[in-house]
Amino acid sequence: MQIENLSNEIVKICRDLRKQKLVNATHGNISARYEDIMLITPTGCDFNSVESKDIVQMDINTGKVISLGKPSKEYDLHLSAYRKRPDIKAVVHAHSPNAVAISCINPKDIDDVVPAYTLSFALFTKRLPMIGYFKAGSPELAENASNKLIDHNAVLLQHHGVITVSDTLMKALYRVEEIEENCSIALHIGLNANCLNPDKL
Repeated sequence: MQIENLSNEIVKICRDLRKQKLVNATHGNISARYEDIMLITPTGCDFNSVESKDIVQMDINTGKVISLGKPSKEYDLHLSAYRKRPDIKAVVHAHSPNAVAISCINPKDIDDVVPAYTLSFALFTKRLPMIGYFKAGSPELAENASNKLIDHNAVLLQHHGVITVSDTLMKALYRVEEIEENCSIALHIGLNANCLNPDKL
């Protein structure tokens, strides 16, 4: 896939996230890997109006901006994820409301904060870890979140949102959707209801 096509796909995912109300205002960010280049949404962008020409390019190895524009302030988190996970090609950060609501509840297990109530969650997300609150765009947030992503394909950020990673942008979006659906069910029926065991599927 060429860089231009990948930029267009990022814009499509932006529109999908906004349409589903998984982001609001100018919050959230998306990136994709093209060889040694990271394409990422610009800082302060509205997902309804961002265009492919606005997508910022950065060198993954050096962290330098190699195009016009200013990247999302969460760029360090995305870069760290790509450096620690050579297998992933997409990172999506959403502020999906039900996932944020779950992040406000003190979990029994910080590495498994919500039971698996849907089959898709049990099969693909399996377990959702959470890190504590760190200021958006801070080195601490980038370090702690990317460390969790070494062994997981999603991480919940306390009072903030969710990060998902995958080998395609669409799969990363699907993971946001399945987490949001599962968290919605958890909030409706409670965290102690019967659930699926991902290890037995």
